[in-house]
Amino acid sequence: MPNSISSIESYDSDEPAPLEIDKKQLLACATNILGTLCTSAVPMTRGVNHEVFLLSFEAKGNTHPGLAKAGHRCIARFTRINSVAATRRDASEVATLRYLKRKTDIPVPEVYHQDLGLHNPMGAPYTLMEYIHERHLYKLWVALDLVAKKAVLSQVATVVAKFASLRFQSVGSLHDEGIVGPLITPTTNIQRGPFFSTKEYLLSFVSPDDISSPELIQLFSQIQRELDAFFTKTEKDPGLAPPFAMIHADFDGQNMLFIEQPDGLPPKLAGIIDFEYSYPGPLYFLFEYPIFIQDVSWSKELYPINAILRPHFVREIFNRLPDEESRRILVACMNSKSYTLNSFNRLSCP
Repeated sequence: MPNSISSIESYDSDEPAPLEIDKKQLLACATNILGTLCTSAVPMTRGVNHEVFLLSFEAKGNTHPGLAKAGHRCIARFTRINSVAATRRDASEVATLRYLKRKTDIPVPEVYHQDLGLHNPMGAPYTLMEYIHERHLYKLWVALDLVAKKAVLSQVATVVAKFASLRFQSVGSLHDEGIVGPLITPTTNIQRGPFFSTKEYLLSFVSPDDISSPELIQLFSQIQRELDAFFTKTEKDPGLAPPFAMIHADFDGQNMLFIEQPDGLPPKLAGIIDFEYSYPGPLYFLFEYPIFIQDVSWSKELYPINAILRPHFVREIFNRLPDEESRRILVACMNSKSYTLNSFNRLSCP
């Protein structure tokens, strides 16, 4: 295909082959959608689920504010697996981004266009979205001093408080117009939910209905009994009961973009990205320390500074919550972390 582009020339046999994207179609589509001549499409990154291309546009006469802010560029993100499950996941992510744009001022990428047709002329389902060209927090974090790290965490805490302000009556994945539908997870293509309790939500991951292994059936039955016992005591806890809040499924430094500031000022939050598998869920799972201030055995030298940063992070969320009840729930969640529940969530939740 003379007009095709691919993100990587070689690939591991365990992975899908790089996509063959019709470059001429891509440039024409981007030009038509954004009203400005798209002049190039360059392979940018490739992950498990997507291939991303950086599109450049003619600067002369460009009146599109999002393109101008990004240096006359945007990204085209293509779905690697041509399946209904993959496009359902990507549709939910876009619905989440648009919901956050409508309801909050959290800096998330603007979505310009999406075509998730499995047989569209481009060569794969795709999304055109805003390009946020800033530094990933994980690339900056180690070099920051304590004052700058606290300033960064204060901004992250603001995002958490805004997630907490979004209220939902069920656990699931967002669809158009902010409707909560079946939960989309990386662990199964079977649609389940929405769920109206945390217990119902967690039990859905250990349902024996779709398995045949006697060992797994026995294990799932044991886990169900443990969850039943746990929720007999805790189901009405405010961190587990509805209303639920928005949860980013991978709220870590690789998905937080910051602007480096001059004159030694702390970095400024520019964007939160990658809302795949994000979902309305229990506040218990929202009110958690980011992984980069948790203690891990291979970085024991960071324990002293983490011990300073964790209470700072909680205080900053506390100060940004709108009322006494919200603050009470935060404190209760942070003081009642359960090894069983945390482990279960890490193993089986989005």
